[in-house]
Amino acid sequence: MAASSDIHSNYAISVLGNTYSSTPSGIGRAWGVWGMAGNATSGYNYGVWGMHYGSNDGAGIVGTVNNNRSICIPGIYAAYFDGDVESTGIISCQDLTINSDKKLKENIVSFKGNKKSLDNLLLLNPVEYNIKQQYVESKGDSTKKEIALYDENSQSFKKKHFGLIAQELQEIYPELVFEKQNGMLAIDYVGLIPVLIQSIQELQAQFNTLSLDLENQNSSQKIKKNSSDISLEETSPATLYQNSPNPFNQSTTINFSIPSAIATATIYVYDMKGSQLKSYPITERGEGNLIIRGSEFRAGMYLYALITDSNVIDTKRMILTR
Repeated sequence: MAASSDIHSNYAISVLGNTYSSTPSGIGRAWGVWGMAGNATSGYNYGVWGMHYGSNDGAGIVGTVNNNRSICIPGIYAAYFDGDVESTGIISCQDLTINSDKKLKENIVSFKGNKKSLDNLLLLNPVEYNIKQQYVESKGDSTKKEIALYDENSQSFKKKHFGLIAQELQEIYPELVFEKQNGMLAIDYVGLIPVLIQSIQELQAQFNTLSLDLENQNSSQKIKKNSSDISLEETSPATLYQNSPNPFNQSTTINFSIPSAIATATIYVYDMKGSQLKSYPITERGEGNLIIRGSEFRAGMYLYALITDSNVIDTKRMILTR
């Protein structure tokens, strides 16, 4: 065990590794501290062991890109890094959190985006892809050589990935795209969560408005029977069922049940803003179905309603994908 030695009135170092030079003095590699372990015991082997002991702030392992021995660590951590951290493999953890305390933020306003979030969200282009092998040129060796950046036997390299193209996202949400030191673009996927929340809120507001409009239409359209105003909604046992499959991309089937006493029946399709897109008159009575072709609409979410004798029976949602 190396004894701690004072190199300054405020510092104590047990092991000091230093390969720094103002100018390169040779070729190859240089390590301040090299730790390697393997098969030394039948238990656990550690190349480098760092442990924080005590109640004062600090970390077991500290990494920094700044020439600064006065790093302030606000807490007790197993590891603390001052600067960007890069990994070519899978990073696993039991819990993942992002600092988001109000005390860390200023200029807080409700998120609206440049346009409505739902409109922007529909412009995004999700893709699936495989990682493309990248090669970096080794530095400091006697001969130049290309070194593969990724382990092609790793799960991360072999499996399909799902995501967005940074250049495309940058045109819509430049705040979520960052340029790394090597010039490559990276995406803050966590930053997309507020966009999704805002889009869901906008979609719910549109659905509530449309449902209210349909209810108002239903309440204003009544008929007289035996000198009494009777709502057809109360007397009609007509039924509209959820389409299947849902979501769909080729075709979907809407089942319904319409009693023989019903004079007119129509299924209407609306977009999420309440605009009527299609109408399908239903002439059959009893149990029946309507087939909707995906080629009739663009990908998106729609509402469909069954109206019999000017009475709105039910309204449901369907989703068309590509």
